[in-house]
Amino acid sequence: MGKLWQWGIYWLGRAKQGVVRFRSASLWGFLLFLCWSGMSVWHKEDILYLSLFFSLAATMLLAAGWEFMQEERAGGRNEIIRYIPPALLCILLWGGLNVLEVKEYVIMAGLGLITAFMSMNLYVVSRNHRAGLFPILFLGALQAAGVSILSMAALSLCLAAVDAMLVSLPWYWWSMAAACSICIVGWNWFLASIPEENAPLRVPSSLKKLCQRVLFPVYGLYLLILYVYIGKILWLGTMPSGTMNWFGTLALLGYVLFYFLLGETEEVKGKSFFLYIGMTLLPIVTVQLLGVYIRYEAYGLTTLRYLSMACTVFGLASLFQGMRRKPIRNLWLLASALALLVTVTPANAIDVPVQNQKGRLYGALKYANMVQDGRIVEGKPEEHTRQQIRSAWQYIRRSPAVYADREVKALADSPVLARLGAEDSAEQIRVVHADSVTIKAKGASAVTWFEEPVASDGTLTVQGAKGKETFSVSPFTKQVLQEVYDGRRPNMEYSPRPGCRLLFLEITFQEGRAVLVQGMLAE
Repeated sequence: MGKLWQWGIYWLGRAKQGVVRFRSASLWGFLLFLCWSGMSVWHKEDILYLSLFFSLAATMLLAAGWEFMQEERAGGRNEIIRYIPPALLCILLWGGLNVLEVKEYVIMAGLGLITAFMSMNLYVVSRNHRAGLFPILFLGALQAAGVSILSMAALSLCLAAVDAMLVSLPWYWWSMAAACSICIVGWNWFLASIPEENAPLRVPSSLKKLCQRVLFPVYGLYLLILYVYIGKILWLGTMPSGTMNWFGTLALLGYVLFYFLLGETEEVKGKSFFLYIGMTLLPIVTVQLLGVYIRYEAYGLTTLRYLSMACTVFGLASLFQGMRRKPIRNLWLLASALALLVTVTPANAIDVPVQNQKGRLYGALKYANMVQDGRIVEGKPEEHTRQQIRSAWQYIRRSPAVYADREVKALADSPVLARLGAEDSAEQIRVVHADSVTIKAKGASAVTWFEEPVASDGTLTVQGAKGKETFSVSPFTKQVLQEVYDGRRPNMEYSPRPGCRLLFLEITFQEGRAVLVQGMLAE
């Protein structure tokens, strides 16, 4: 019991260190906790609250870097300067994110701002060429994550006990426990791990031993596997597949992590360790880029492929910095710039791939003579061209850009492209759902739920209140599918005879034919 008490006192003291030293950052963490809790309690996930959430998170990070900069001032910290700039930034970010009209764009921009401000913080705290700072912050972040998980588990256990033995609790109490553990406990624990301005920096020997005795051998085995794969490509004479892309990116990011952790330590700084590892990575990166180019030529640009390219750019920059044994500080500026580029600029990870796919789509349509006077018309493209049209259109219609760009929405809703997209292999399945169904009680004495297959002749057999009944639903289901192709809301209610109504909740189509239906029979 005394041990637990000592641990509790230590945790509180560690969190208090972060609060005392970084008052503004702690305050913004508390405000983020309130926002998270409010969104959970009142089920608010609209753009107004999402933008506020990400604005508070970004401001919380910026406030920590801003207060660290204030420590270096000769006159010490000014309380007004401590709080006002982060508050102004939060208002500016909240207003800017509210301009976005699509939730996915808000999430993308929010994550980009958080990543950018985190990178800027690392750039600020590594001023004066303070070597060995990143490993300490990295370990502090790992410790903060572990403390947050322990706090979350402890609070969840207490809530479960209250819920089971005292009073029933709604789900948002667990969400509030997670918010408290991350935004208050974990955040202040991490702030306490930030070294003082003139404090000596020492990389823990345990981290060095972990990297040298465990992670380096595993990383070497991983590189060997990639080289075997390259050998397989050369032996079989086949081009690399898209699988190589992410494995090559992980190899590159592994190099980046080792370089950031140990690249500026005295044991490694004067050696050629990272030069030799970098030279080993060059063939892997070459094959990876070739695979990316092949996938790009075949399928165009996607969000994941675009983000992978951005990660590769940062990895290559870090690779060449490591091979020349240069400081890592300027790489944080590059990381911040890349994060902003792919999230808050017109070259973001949603719009750029959609524009690329739109170009692929129009190129294939013009090749098949399916564009006349700016309109998409019916045609019979060749198989390769049809596959290109189908893949580009399917990507476009699933993209969030549909809600932000009228031209993209027009392409997604094109009935010609919808019909062409439905002409797929025998395995393609399309499911049509009813938006809502209201049963009119007048005239109905019984309502029966059914989930039945549709026979090959287009008939449906349902076990109703009066026994089994068979209905011909083929003309009705064809009408539903046509309405979907035309971009209209389908009518899911069918009256095969007076006094009988079929209200379909879900219709599954295969090769343009209804094969399974779910709904209710009202008689």
